[in-house]
Amino acid sequence: MNPVCESCPRKAICKKEKTPCSALEELYKIGQEQDRQAKSELIREYAKQIGVIDYEVSEELRHIGEQVISGMPELSYIPGYDIRVGYVLSYESKKKDGKIIAADCRKVTGPYKAYLPFDFIVTFYEPNMAYMTENQRKLLMLHELKHIGIGPKGIRIEPHDVEDFQSILDKYGLRWNAFGNDVPDIMAGGGSGEETKKANSKA
Repeated sequence: MNPVCESCPRKAICKKEKTPCSALEELYKIGQEQDRQAKSELIREYAKQIGVIDYEVSEELRHIGEQVISGMPELSYIPGYDIRVGYVLSYESKKKDGKIIAADCRKVTGPYKAYLPFDFIVTFYEPNMAYMTENQRKLLMLHELKHIGIGPKGIRIEPHDVEDFQSILDKYGLRWNAFGNDVPDIMAGGGSGEETKKANSKA
């Protein structure tokens, strides 16, 4: 008999009925659930440490990225230097310094280079950019791809000129990515963008 049962006042009843102890069964279930919760917590913590969130490789983003790269002469150095870009869609929101992040571009470094066949990863954070129009998403992709740069020591992440890249600000204004502020299709030339810039620069 289980040592716990020796001190149980229902010991005699269990012996007589020869049935499993319902209290022990319940405790076992609780123990299993705690084990599952502990394992889940460990997995979540490890996922945070290695930077893996709820995400998937996105063919749709890859198509947009390749379309933007091939259609924008200012990005010709990406295929020219055979720079490989991976595209990821995250289903979790992201904030940095209190600001909502719609997308980011990260250079693949360290041990990840041994496993990932990419030089850079562009990630779109779906909860933060779901409202964007198709044209805004293309411009967002252009913005992230412009972070890919080449320096004296090789490929690198390029910072913004100011709050954005100056070439984007000059044509589309600071608030091009705001809700309801649509922009011209960058793949269609988009015209001068002067009216769009004025509209999207208003607070």
